[in-house]
Amino acid sequence: MIQDEWRLRREIVEVGRKVYQKDLAAASDGNISARVMGDRLLITPSGCCLGELKPDDLVHLDFEGRVLSGRNKPSSEFPMHVAAYRERPDVHAVIHAHPPITTAFTVAGLTLAQCVIPEVVLAFGCIPTAEYATPSSDEGPGVIRDLIRKHDALILDRHGSLTVGKTATEAFRKLEKVEHCAKVTLAARQLGEVKNLTPDEIRRLGEVREKMGLGNGSTLCNLCGTCGKETAK
Repeated sequence: MIQDEWRLRREIVEVGRKVYQKDLAAASDGNISARVMGDRLLITPSGCCLGELKPDDLVHLDFEGRVLSGRNKPSSEFPMHVAAYRERPDVHAVIHAHPPITTAFTVAGLTLAQCVIPEVVLAFGCIPTAEYATPSSDEGPGVIRDLIRKHDALILDRHGSLTVGKTATEAFRKLEKVEHCAKVTLAARQLGEVKNLTPDEIRRLGEVREKMGLGNGSTLCNLCGTCGKETAK
């Protein structure tokens, strides 16, 4: 096993432990992958608990699903991970988790694609929700393809979240931010009205994003009309 692959395995295991400990995935929910090189990836096995992984539990496979090494069956969600890698050559890690408050928003038919928290706008632009897809089905890759091209964090309708990054640690931090946004938005709804940032402030945040190299072609908001291009719900 090459040194870089061993490092990736250890990072995935550590990130899996954090995801589980922070209640961002329960029981055997969720999956994590990292691109090894080109069209190969390491992914967590089917039916595993992310908090109990060992480095040699991970499965090494190619984008066509052929297992190259590993004694376990790869996560059934691996096609969704592959779709993200194919659409985003800059992405080297993907996390699909089940953050509870984030998921609850979709069950209630509510969106997090609002410009309300400056740090979230800077990090993501907005957090769109993909159309519903039956878990572990061929529908999963299709509903995320267009959105993942321009967004580092997506909500999967009734099925958690998908975050991407240059590393598994980076994708995990984005996952944390998504769930934090959901918690703050929920608290705001309970306390009173959720107020969007003003169009002028959204434009200024957009300029800061571009200077920080965080744009990735994404628009900022689909509700106030400032951006006008985002069509996700």
